[in-house]
Amino acid sequence: MDEAELLQRELRAARDELVRKQAQQSDCETDSESRLPLMPDRDEEFLRLALMSVDDLETHIERLEHDLEDFEQDWTDPDE
Repeated sequence: MDEAELLQRELRAARDELVRKQAQQSDCETDSESRLPLMPDRDEEFLRLALMSVDDLETHIERLEHDLEDFEQDWTDPDE
């Protein structure tokens, strides 16, 4: 597995976790019962994301997006 694929997987996992946490926050505000889970189970490789706050996840996602952009730019333009 190459570096870009690892970054993409972690970015996807971080976004999933952010959606999960935001849904939990809205569930606390609107208490409703008997809902089917909308998100898939957590990827065990990225369980550490579950320990992050919403703000930390948003920051982490921004960093991953920048890392992925930098990696892809370096990959396409290695001479610059």
